[in-house]
Amino acid sequence: MNLKQLQHFVTLAESGNAHRASAKLNISQPALSKSIRTLEEELDVLLFERLSRGMRLTPVGQWLLSRSCSLLSDVQQLHTEIDLIKRQKNGAVRIAAGTVLCSSLMPLALARLREVAANVQVAVESGYWDNQKHMLLNAEIDFFVADARELEDIVAFDLVRLPAEPICVYVRSGHALLRKKKPVLADLRKYAIGGLTKIPQELEKIVATTPDLSAGMLAASVISSNDFGLLRSSAALTDVLFFSPPSAVRDQVKRRELVKLNIKLPPQLQTHFAIVWLKNRRLSTSAELMKHIVIECAQQYFQTGVGGA
Repeated sequence: MNLKQLQHFVTLAESGNAHRASAKLNISQPALSKSIRTLEEELDVLLFERLSRGMRLTPVGQWLLSRSCSLLSDVQQLHTEIDLIKRQKNGAVRIAAGTVLCSSLMPLALARLREVAANVQVAVESGYWDNQKHMLLNAEIDFFVADARELEDIVAFDLVRLPAEPICVYVRSGHALLRKKKPVLADLRKYAIGGLTKIPQELEKIVATTPDLSAGMLAASVISSNDFGLLRSSAALTDVLFFSPPSAVRDQVKRRELVKLNIKLPPQLQTHFAIVWLKNRRLSTSAELMKHIVIECAQQYFQTGVGGA
């Protein structure tokens, strides 16, 4: 079954007459009849009753007609939206993303967008979820991608969750902890931690229930910043411990600038990233395209297995 066969079927069903339908489709009557017979054979059902004066839909045919009309309408809408993107109409997207994602997922998504729709213009704001929710409510952005732990109960928002990643500990190559065969959480207390200036309350609670983590992560870090890239670079040059999802340090691990510490962390330490937008505001064609690209890249790029990089 293909879209052309469905179009032939719908036109014949609405015309009720093969002659009128073939004229409307600009094909011969035998070609139309062959298309309908092929469709019936492929589906192994009878779609029309052949009468002395025309044709009548069977119950199965009536059901298929109700489904086919909406499907063909969706396909036509897709063509229209693709044309809009190609002509740069409605082609500007304003989004925001968490500082971790701006150092990992978003560059990949922007590169992918350039491959499929190079004319679309994108403006990306980096920051924390609490600021970005106000930007969204004020219609300053189309959507944002960030940690959604404190946003799920906001009734004005719709969201789609991205695959979760474990949080791992990374240290510079040559770090003393790498010489330990089986480091334990207590070993982490001997070292300073480089961390973001803000983490979700739920994550703080998880850390607080693990004393060997709370001793460092919830205390004043020796290096703190809202710039994840700065923290990542600092970890490669000092003995500070760096907590990160695997995707955000992928290149640094490949270059051996950072090494994942073989240590077991609480399984609740994982990412909760999501794409968030307003329920009562329809996204533009370009924004919808960007949203789907972010989802596609996250599914391909995020390392969802425990242990990660």
